Amino acid sequence: MKIIAVKIYGFGKWSNVSFDLQQNLKFIYGDNEAGKTTLRTFITSILFGFATKRTPVEQYYPKDGSKYGGALTIENDDGQFVIERVKGSHGGKVTLTEVKTGKQWPASFLEKWLGPVTLKIYNEIYCFDQDSLHLIGLLQPEELEKSLLSVGTSGSQKIFEIQAIIQKKADELYKPSGRVPLLNKLLKQYKQKKQVINEIRTKTSIFSEISREIFQKLKEKEELEAQIADCNTKTVQLQKAKSLWPTYVQYQELNNKRTEQSDAVEITAANYREVEEEELTLNTEKKMLQLAEAKIETLIEEKQRFESADLKYYNLHEEEFENLFQLLNTANGTIQRFSQLKQQLDYLQQEQDQLAEKMNWHAETLQAFSKLNMQRLLLLLEQDKSAEKRENIGAQPLTRRKTTDKAVTIPREGPAFFLEGGLAIIFLLGLMLLSNGSLKLIMAAGLMITGLLLYIQLVHKTPERKKEIPRADNINTAEITSMLTVAGSKLPLTSLRTEQAELRQWLELTAKIRSNKNDLQETKKQLAMIMHQTIFGEEELKLSADTLQRIEQVQAFRRKVAPLARKQREHAHLIDYYEQEKRKRLAQVTQITEQIKKTIALTGCRDITIFKKRYAMQQEQLSDKIKFTSLEGQLDKSMLAILEAIPNQTDLELKCQQQEQKQITLQEQLRKIITTVTEQRVRLEQLGQYDQLPLLEQELTNLQTEIIEQAEDWVAFNAAKQWLKRILELSTQSSLPDVIQLAQQYFSYLTGKHFEKIILSKGRLKLINREQVAYEVGELSRATTEQLYIALRFAFIVKLNKKYRLPLMIDDALVNFDKYRKEAMIALLRKISKETQVLCFTIDIETIYDKVSEEEILMIG
Repeated sequence: MKIIAVKIYGFGKWSNVSFDLQQNLKFIYGDNEAGKTTLRTFITSILFGFATKRTPVEQYYPKDGSKYGGALTIENDDGQFVIERVKGSHGGKVTLTEVKTGKQWPASFLEKWLGPVTLKIYNEIYCFDQDSLHLIGLLQPEELEKSLLSVGTSGSQKIFEIQAIIQKKADELYKPSGRVPLLNKLLKQYKQKKQVINEIRTKTSIFSEISREIFQKLKEKEELEAQIADCNTKTVQLQKAKSLWPTYVQYQELNNKRTEQSDAVEITAANYREVEEEELTLNTEKKMLQLAEAKIETLIEEKQRFESADLKYYNLHEEEFENLFQLLNTANGTIQRFSQLKQQLDYLQQEQDQLAEKMNWHAETLQAFSKLNMQRLLLLLEQDKSAEKRENIGAQPLTRRKTTDKAVTIPREGPAFFLEGGLAIIFLLGLMLLSNGSLKLIMAAGLMITGLLLYIQLVHKTPERKKEIPRADNINTAEITSMLTVAGSKLPLTSLRTEQAELRQWLELTAKIRSNKNDLQETKKQLAMIMHQTIFGEEELKLSADTLQRIEQVQAFRRKVAPLARKQREHAHLIDYYEQEKRKRLAQVTQITEQIKKTIALTGCRDITIFKKRYAMQQEQLSDKIKFTSLEGQLDKSMLAILEAIPNQTDLELKCQQQEQKQITLQEQLRKIITTVTEQRVRLEQLGQYDQLPLLEQELTNLQTEIIEQAEDWVAFNAAKQWLKRILELSTQSSLPDVIQLAQQYFSYLTGKHFEKIILSKGRLKLINREQVAYEVGELSRATTEQLYIALRFAFIVKLNKKYRLPLMIDDALVNFDKYRKEAMIALLRKISKETQVLCFTIDIETIYDKVSEEEILMIG
């Protein structure tokens, strides 16, 4: 298990904070009271549960009222998960969420990941601090070696500490040469009281005789008690043998199986784990392959559902349609212009029709208009109208003033008129531009005279002139009549003269219509390519002959089929993607299958089934071996001798019954002797002398009982001590060699290769330096002893983490190390962190700052 990130909702001083712990080696730096211990406690609380009300000091409720709890993002063999724990019963409410899928897993998986490791075990084994090293320095050489063996065997000094406690309690009860222990005091008191009683008994003959008889009986009593004790011991042994009979049977079966074990090639845990991981990967790849195949089938079914006749026709002529759609996109402006021109033409023709209807122009009239030169006709009509106005003006009488006999010459038309007009313009410009007042007056006078002359020339014309010029209306009328006759128009001339404005409007509309038709025809030529490109689909799409209608039909088909085609392409892309995924997964399945075959072939197995059976058999044999060792520890040599002498369980039960009956008989005899002794003591009491004797004897009996009880406790403590010693020896034989082999590498690393080997011989540790000189543990310096302790403890943790993989926490354990020891320790931690995550909490960052990367340092507080 590797902790990737920490998120605290509320825990002690921390509230709504997150910490990144991605690196395998992380130094968490902060001053005193920065919250390092709180952070460490938070991590263990999320893993093992919050402290209960029995230990309120360790609960770390947030002071600011934040939500109590938080989450750890962890990574293990099952994937990445978020372990969230918030306030609740039984250590808090736990939820496990898989990061990749967001799926919640049962909380029981956390117990699976932690295995047998509890909070107490975790703190004793995986949490390492300066106090552990300090305690090492306080031990005597013999105690130190036991402590180191305890660390190498169990990862902590717990077994050694329990042994020390038991030894202390035993010493408090009894020491061979002690005076203070309780049992020593009781034995001394017993001896003194017995001496007093003996002195009282020897003072009279009768008393002495009775006392001798009592003494004889007491001696018989002691012999019987010894027999009863022996019988009781045998009974206990037989009862124990009876209770151990199933164990003995299992021991026999395992002992027989040991001789039947095969000599096949051993399948190591690494081999099996490799095949298991490959098989897991293979199953995953097969599932992914099945998913890809299922997805392909689903996509094909979906594709069949949305396919239509239009889409099939589009697919059949996809290239033609794409070219046509591209052409439509390019000619979009031309299409719009064509539509606009058609609308304008319809509007102009409608306006022309409305004008014809308004003027009541019939078909023959409109046909005549098409043959007429309307522009010439309008010009002639305009001239005719101007001539009529001039005639009306000439018919009016003129009031002339009387003149002198000298005749007045009326200016003529022609060059003189234009000369006078030019003079008028010059005078007008001079009036506007000159600033001199006198000149302005002259120019104004000249302008007035010139204007008067122009007026006279326009209004007063000589009769001779009129006679010389022929009537324009007669000429225009004749030409107009001729034009109408040729065109076949029956409209009277008078109507034409009154309808000049409407005729001019007709002429303008006709010109616009002609121009619009020309533009429309030109635009239609430009759209001819589109019409040509649509020929292939005329029958299938039932296209109209009208250009615009045909284009709209094509556009409608495009709008209809475009989303279907797009969806079809998307499906085709998805199908292609999943086909590639299928091929990739299939290749992976083939490759992994071949790899599994190669791996199991190295072990001599034909297939994975045989491989698993053989590994299970070997594991069973290993388990049987461990069980056999455990059973062998339960059945000592004496018990084995008893059990081996009895052929079956029925005989054992019969012997138990016989022994119990013998014990009852002996106890009956003892009861009779006690009755006799009691009666004799009564006789002594009747003599009226030495009445204190029974009291002293009772006290002596009570003292004897207490001595027996304390002696039993002392024996129990010694038995427990021997039992722990046996456990340590068995553990040392099974697990310590592997730990010592790894610790040897770490110890050499920490001591700069000064020490090369650690040897375990007859329960004793020996350290061999580079000169091949052997050292006892007691001969090492304080610093080297600490390095040996660290090497053993780290080696045990790394070996244990092969199965459970929990992070190692180090709390200020490097404070008292010198520069070189710190460098060696950091190098070792970096090596260990490749397999086991290491979190170092420290207040001293200066000595390690240049030895680790910035990503490996987390500053808090």
